[in-house]
Amino acid sequence: MLNEQNMTRSFVQAKLTDFINKVSNEYSKPVRKFFKDMLFGLCGTGSPSIHNIVKVLQDGTSTKKSSERLYRNISRPGLAEDIDNTLMEEIRPKVKKDTIFIVDESDIEKPYAKKMEGVQMVHNGSKSMRTNGYLLLNIFALLPNHDGYNLLPASSILFAPDMELDSAKQVLQDKIIDQQVAFKNKGIYVFDRGYDDRKLIGFLKDNAVSFVIRGMGTRAVKEGLVETNFKKVVDGMNFKYQFAGFKPGETLLCATRRIAVRTDDHPSKKSNSVEVSLVVVRRYKRAAQKGRDFYLLCDFDDPNMSEAEIITTAIDTYRKRWVIEEAHRQMKQSMKWESMRLGSYVGMKNLNAFMALALYFVYKCKDYIHILATGFPKLIYYIKSDIYKPNKFAYYRIYEVVTNCLELVVQYKRRPSKEERRDRDQIKIRFE
Repeated sequence: MLNEQNMTRSFVQAKLTDFINKVSNEYSKPVRKFFKDMLFGLCGTGSPSIHNIVKVLQDGTSTKKSSERLYRNISRPGLAEDIDNTLMEEIRPKVKKDTIFIVDESDIEKPYAKKMEGVQMVHNGSKSMRTNGYLLLNIFALLPNHDGYNLLPASSILFAPDMELDSAKQVLQDKIIDQQVAFKNKGIYVFDRGYDDRKLIGFLKDNAVSFVIRGMGTRAVKEGLVETNFKKVVDGMNFKYQFAGFKPGETLLCATRRIAVRTDDHPSKKSNSVEVSLVVVRRYKRAAQKGRDFYLLCDFDDPNMSEAEIITTAIDTYRKRWVIEEAHRQMKQSMKWESMRLGSYVGMKNLNAFMALALYFVYKCKDYIHILATGFPKLIYYIKSDIYKPNKFAYYRIYEVVTNCLELVVQYKRRPSKEERRDRDQIKIRFE
């Protein structure tokens, strides 16, 4: 088993080295070294702390000098934008027509920060309260394959509204335009209820972006020159489509129709509008409706889709949105995303971009999960009943294996200490 583990460690280290060389090829030699130190440190320590990364490097200079070098490089202007474009180029060859781009906001909570530049009040969704911190605008690409799916970060932008010229919505729209140009208008973007906004819907329609947005059910629907109450429109729809539900004994009754959504701020007979499909889903169990109606606003690039195809595509696409919530949890738990702290706002944006780059490498390692499982079967499969779960959200376990493979990396011709060589998962018993 020790031989298999050493082979797996060498494999992961070689893959990370190749990845670093690929993403830093156009930079100067000092910057390429900086990329190597950051990515090896982030993946190996499981911490975004510059001080912890420096302690692992031990490059023959003092901790103070090495820290100053990393702090100086992490404050390079424009580095976050370059890394974000690198992520887009990495994903571009993999994007297909059925690729799903999941868009969602997250946050980095900094309740006790006083001197961090740009920190301000943000909404913490997990605690349903406002606190000091930064916004994160995240886009993940969901790539279906024969054994489940691959999830890859396509963009992660740390954002402080008071420090930027554009609003968060404008930054998101600019990123979608860049991706649509790079991906040749392939893929479907999926949004949660917080993005049920008439301006965003108009923007997506004007740029021929396929999308699914969960509706809040509070907007008016434009019928000709007048606007009609949303509830009245839903009550007049024909729920003639029936599908099996997501749980045993559950049935979905669905209906769809084309509606006009006003894109101007104020209602009037001459206000501009766009047409989208409204899909309404009702869940039934034992002939009784469970919960409220579920609304999806969508539009796809195929004008010949039947009503049944529109309904099934919208439901199936939105169902897959949940993985970004799991990804956010994994980012904050495994990679300690919220422990990032730098005094410079530019430095925070760049550090967040490096975290996204490290996350991309970890998630890409799912392609080699059979090799990881050979060397570390107990980390990939915790219990026998989990044996098929690596086909699903296996990134917690993949991250553990990657960290285990990189924590003893020998760099700059140094020899790991006895403490470093000791197995971190070994049970230690102390006799008093």
